[in-house]
Amino acid sequence: MLQVKKLGVIAALSSVLLFTGCTPEEQALAAGAAVGAGTALALSSYSYPYYYNRPYYYYGGRYYYGGYYRNGYYYYNGRRFYNGHYYNHGNRYYNGRRYTARVGSYGYYNSRSQYKNRYRYTNNRSYRSNRSYRRY
Repeated sequence: MLQVKKLGVIAALSSVLLFTGCTPEEQALAAGAAVGAGTALALSSYSYPYYYNRPYYYYGGRYYYGGYYRNGYYYYNGRRFYNGHYYNHGNRYYNGRRYTARVGSYGYYNSRSQYKNRYRYTNNRSYRSNRSYRRY
């Protein structure tokens, strides 16, 4: 929501600058700011899953939205990523291969509540399960 408000403010400022008799350099600056804000909205990355209904790429603990996946590579903002996990329609793509996505594995969650309770989905059975197998 905040990004939409920023985009609105930039659009308003750029239209004011364009129609008030600015120099061509100032008009180009205003137009460039508006284009940059639109690109930032389409290409964004987060440290947590921000959208749950869009394809995304999980790499290095960050969630990337707005790029595209092709031949095992993810292209985002002019960069090429490899060794990350791409999620789309319940499938996980890793190094060009497709797998069924599992909640809690490799940064995949279906909803915000699953992400908030992500400790429940880990495979870490260190203390409780090992306690019952101890021999005295």
